[in-house]
Amino acid sequence: MSTAILAPPQSKWIINKPQDLIFFTGSAIFGYALLLIGLAFGTFPALLALLLALLIDGPHVYATATRALFDPQERKRIGLSWLLLILLCCISPALGWLIGLRAFSLIVACWAVYHTAKQHMGFVMIYRRKARERTNFRLDKWFTLASQLLPFAFYLSTVILGTMKALPVFLTAGIVVSAIYANQQCRNESPNWPKLILLILFTPLHWCAWIYAATSPSRVLVATLMVNIGHSLQYLRLMWFHNHNRYQTRSGLIGLISRKWVYFLTVAVLLAVPSFVMRQSDSHILSAATVGFLMFHYILDARIWRLRDDPELAAALNIN
Repeated sequence: MSTAILAPPQSKWIINKPQDLIFFTGSAIFGYALLLIGLAFGTFPALLALLLALLIDGPHVYATATRALFDPQERKRIGLSWLLLILLCCISPALGWLIGLRAFSLIVACWAVYHTAKQHMGFVMIYRRKARERTNFRLDKWFTLASQLLPFAFYLSTVILGTMKALPVFLTAGIVVSAIYANQQCRNESPNWPKLILLILFTPLHWCAWIYAATSPSRVLVATLMVNIGHSLQYLRLMWFHNHNRYQTRSGLIGLISRKWVYFLTVAVLLAVPSFVMRQSDSHILSAATVGFLMFHYILDARIWRLRDDPELAAALNIN
């Protein structure tokens, strides 16, 4: 008589429950806190916006370089795509001039919101794999994207139409989509709570942010920070977790920054400074060129997190 040896169950959390709740799912709380600050002060404190840009937003963009630049295998895989960075930085000022700064800014904003929604979808997919979910893949995918993009679509309608009268239509669509999704989730005997907590916290945040932005043009900065701070915290913690697991035993710079988290964050902050300076510069050319770098980040980020194409990536994220 043989006895089967069962593998221990895989944790449903990416790092562990406390870390995930702080950085991956609960990071939405920081967005709600920024909304309260905006409501309390009327205008968002400039110093706080500067600190967020230097300590969180800029480093999250830089964090991509820790893999794309310092990992020889990743650098080889990206190959000639690096030429796209030069191209985007060169054509961005021209596009801003040709179609107008406002239209160009809206295009980039749409891409940025989609980029954030895709990251949340990525976390949903990781939590699905951790929980070994085999059903409702399309429902999870499309609900995540719809729930993140509908609020911004409403905001765009206010920019184009100059009125908030379409809010009931968009809210109704959001409620219907959420009801369909909730009904399906209630049928699951074993709910995937890490995935659901992420969606429960971030979906209302996006509605709060873009409805708030629609009430006044001056509030767009607060809305952007609201949806971006959780996204940035997620990315920074996931990248550190990945790098620590994958590179800490390697030699060279990639091994050094993967072991020394203080050095990692210090360099990230220092590299965020010139980005912020250019973003605040009166030169539209410099500002548009910086946006070209951000667009390249969106493209590159979509390539380096494909679990199917990179077994080492899955192993570094502790996904069996």
